[in-house]
Amino acid sequence: MLCHITRPDSLVMEVEVDSKANGEDCLNKICERLGIIEVDYFGLQFTGSKGECLWLNLRNRISQQMDSLSPCRLKLRVKYFVEPHLILQEQTRHLFLMHVKEELFRGSLRPDRDQAVELCALLAQEEFGDHDQNTVKYCYTQLCGQEPSTTTMNNIVQRHRELEGMSQASAEYQVLQLVSSLENYGVEWHWARDVEGQRLAIGVGPEGVFICKEDFIPIERIFYPVIQMATQSGKNVYVTVTKDNGDSVALLFKFISTRAANGLYRAITEIHAFYRCDTVANAVMMQYSRDFKGHLASLFLNESIDLGKRYIFDVQRTSKEVYDRTRRALFTAGVGVPGCVTSQSGDSPPLSPLRSAAVEDGCEGCQESRILREKLQRLHEALICALCCEEEISAAFCPCGHTVCCHNCASQLQCCPVCRSEVDHIQHVYLPTCANLLDMTVPNKISYSIRSGVASHNIISEDYTIHDKACQA
Repeated sequence: MLCHITRPDSLVMEVEVDSKANGEDCLNKICERLGIIEVDYFGLQFTGSKGECLWLNLRNRISQQMDSLSPCRLKLRVKYFVEPHLILQEQTRHLFLMHVKEELFRGSLRPDRDQAVELCALLAQEEFGDHDQNTVKYCYTQLCGQEPSTTTMNNIVQRHRELEGMSQASAEYQVLQLVSSLENYGVEWHWARDVEGQRLAIGVGPEGVFICKEDFIPIERIFYPVIQMATQSGKNVYVTVTKDNGDSVALLFKFISTRAANGLYRAITEIHAFYRCDTVANAVMMQYSRDFKGHLASLFLNESIDLGKRYIFDVQRTSKEVYDRTRRALFTAGVGVPGCVTSQSGDSPPLSPLRSAAVEDGCEGCQESRILREKLQRLHEALICALCCEEEISAAFCPCGHTVCCHNCASQLQCCPVCRSEVDHIQHVYLPTCANLLDMTVPNKISYSIRSGVASHNIISEDYTIHDKACQA
């Protein structure tokens, strides 16, 4: 089965998959061709029979979901937007940027005047490079819907000139960093009508459900903790929320088709699980329905049979799990995880000895070099004080003889942290320093230098249980 996949940068890719392939098979082939490991951030969209924009369920067969298969036309889109410092691959960041530009030009993301000036300069630097009045083009009109004044245009030009020398990767990162601070970043939009027939834009994002007018002017915000239940019945979706006075109110949204209504129902459950939970509950992952043939087979043959089974949701990991999984995959592949590009000069923050070598080595590093780097990193960690995790080990406790911390930390202890025996006195020891151990040459001529480590970014996720008790059909 031939699939034509349109990327966010409007390029079309051809992918050949089996006629019984699941959506996940197609997505994995695309991302493998693009060199993307962070597959979970992306999804495949298609257009329904009534013009509705629908997400392909990656765990079900493509042939069961598409109306036309000659060839199958899909769009590669970002399904889950995360903060730019959580994106570990430059390829992923570029596709995020292309998708974000579409949202900016469509009007779902609204920067203020100062933010629009900064975005215009950064986008011009990313696309055209350093300022050249003969080739550069600015997108202020597309961002704000009006022509810029002379003062505004001069500010954009001046800001663009100040960005001289900034690399494309650095410009992309700063654009995403600015856009991620906007109000509707990461919100997935669905088009519906209320009980009065008014057309609405229903946004589902990391914080909750946002109800807006057709031009994205906010009407009401519903945060996840107050949502009791989300159910679908035909072309309608009911969202039951708790008001401030404790009463329950059911909001009705009408869609043009059953599949469009199912799209909002899926989004509320999947997006909540991805952003707000520590792990995707089994009750969500294993929800499925059957066709008539599969239902009969499950009654008379075996209830656990897979015949005719169609999964309702396809979210399998949370944002924290995706980030951790990607870091492990890059490390296993011998590819370093560079720091975030934040400086205007395009320079990355300094890397740790392990990451610095991995970046120099790249994907072509041999297995022997990777193993040696791991040993050096473990040795480096073994020589760091176990208490402050900053200074190197330089003290031994007497009479037990344990050496686990630096002299400053040891002077504050009355008993050994290892064996709990009383300390008579502290002996200064002279172990090999980390600088001497790491300042050496390993195979493939990779030089290690002592640098400060890169600050890690943690996701603090909240574990709500809306998905397993409130979002059931």
